Amino acid sequence: MSWDTSTASMKHPYRIELAVWSPCNRFIAIARDGASTMDILDSVTLQPLQTLESPPGISTVHRALVFSPDSHILTCSSGSSSAFSDQELFVVSWDLQTGSAASVIRWQGPAQEDHGNASITYSLDGKMVGVLHQYRNTARIFICCIASQTYTHPHLLNNGTLLSKNIWTHGESLQYATTDAMTITIWEVGFTLGATPMKVKTLPAPSGFNNSGCQRVQFLPAPCRLALTFEDRILVWDAENSRYMLYSTIGRFDGKTSFSSNGHFLACRTTSSDIHLWKEHSNSYIHHKTLSSSVTHSSPLFSLTGESIVAYGGHTILLWHTNGPITPSSGVLTQSPQHTENFVLDFSLDGKLAAVTMLRDSVVKVINLKSGAQQLTVNAGMDVYGLRVVGDTLAVVGDQKVIVWDLPAGDCVPNPSVGPEQSFNTIEIGAWQQSYDVTYTSISPDYNHIAFIMGSGITGYLCIYNKKTGEYLGPKSTRKGVVTWIAPNVCEAWYTNNGGKSEVWRFGGQDVPEPSVNPKAPPPEYPWRSYHGYYVTDDWWICGPGEKRLLMLPPPWRSDLVRRMWKGRFLALLHRGLSEPVILELDP
Repeated sequence: MSWDTSTASMKHPYRIELAVWSPCNRFIAIARDGASTMDILDSVTLQPLQTLESPPGISTVHRALVFSPDSHILTCSSGSSSAFSDQELFVVSWDLQTGSAASVIRWQGPAQEDHGNASITYSLDGKMVGVLHQYRNTARIFICCIASQTYTHPHLLNNGTLLSKNIWTHGESLQYATTDAMTITIWEVGFTLGATPMKVKTLPAPSGFNNSGCQRVQFLPAPCRLALTFEDRILVWDAENSRYMLYSTIGRFDGKTSFSSNGHFLACRTTSSDIHLWKEHSNSYIHHKTLSSSVTHSSPLFSLTGESIVAYGGHTILLWHTNGPITPSSGVLTQSPQHTENFVLDFSLDGKLAAVTMLRDSVVKVINLKSGAQQLTVNAGMDVYGLRVVGDTLAVVGDQKVIVWDLPAGDCVPNPSVGPEQSFNTIEIGAWQQSYDVTYTSISPDYNHIAFIMGSGITGYLCIYNKKTGEYLGPKSTRKGVVTWIAPNVCEAWYTNNGGKSEVWRFGGQDVPEPSVNPKAPPPEYPWRSYHGYYVTDDWWICGPGEKRLLMLPPPWRSDLVRRMWKGRFLALLHRGLSEPVILELDP
């Protein structure tokens, strides 16, 4: 497991007050400092997807943010604009499908008490929220019903000093932790009226914990771990086994820490704005990587799967990704894991079939577009980087080879499964450079040329393999993060970036591909543009001939241009936020 050296970043004209990941890992919500709006960002590019407006009269001091378990609702707890005030407190929820406020719940906060920071969590069924407010002398959990838009009741917490001032959902109840000089105690209370906090578990605290003078305490409920941050060191206490897992003095720390949900990673910000990462290894934490950050006083925040981390502070938010999944541990609130790679798809020339797989997966599905049924399952027996449907054949580009299968004739839907032994042709590509990651590939309809993009760091390289000569054309330096497609009947590889800007690389007879400075209009088969009058607007409307609006894409279906493919009246949506590709048949 390693982390990308490059980051996505976004600078906003306003200060970022809070940030939170959605359980599905597709979105990041950020709250603007001193404003009544929230922004929903794409978790891959950090591009804004949606701006959510608060109803008039709502406080602009945001205390806590949380997504509903299904990621369809964003909920914010807001307090007064003064530290000592009897102004109202609010819980506001927005429906991400419509972009409008779904509920506004208000109650009168206790007079002349500091509302303080808050922690907020949803019930598993997505109907209730609990909001913890820490006051100067007391702490309360307020229970609200999102479905009925009502504040129901509070729980007064008078059974000890709160540990790290956060609450979390466990089964059908809420839990929180308190501490004294010797122990850490886990308490549980229901979302229902009249429930009484009950002691669940008592664990040993580290020696001298209450007088330790640490800057920040971060508690991970499952497994029960405590991160203690000092100016000159950071410690991790394993309360379940009564031992330290980390004692590090490698930097000067300013207190901002974050665990991944399963405890596999720990992040902490230094006074120089870098973020140190530690990884769990053999019952301890070892230093894993230092992420360079340009954001001063940033707050690191892991996604729920631990596959990404953001750091936000001031006007800027930064994003890093891992190069592989992290399996969540049991016993914590998690959602179904989402795929982390993009889809590869090709339509047949007659528009009757579509073949699709996930990049680097080994199984290709062939879909009958008329019936929507799966017509063939192909186990390629190798990582798939690209594919193409040519006539009644399917060509799959994998690890140093291309394998070709016959496709079932007619509209029959037997859904047979085939493997490499049922193929009728295998083309050996030859060894490509193993020091680079192969990303996107395309094969010409005559199977004589294969274009593929390799990446290393922030640089990309385009190579074209000539089957007849067994030689490579290139590599040619490009920008990373693009796709390639070989046009039919001509020696041209189209190279397209996320914004849809294309270049043509001609390779007929040259030693290396030659870029066209002013490429001609793409041919009709060009997959990232519709030649039947359909298009997607900047505000996510699908329009048909005559600019007729047909459908607004909901947030989970929105993507950059190269994650959309057109064929006649079919539009395929393929970006990594989807668990399955979406193929729409449009009717003007």
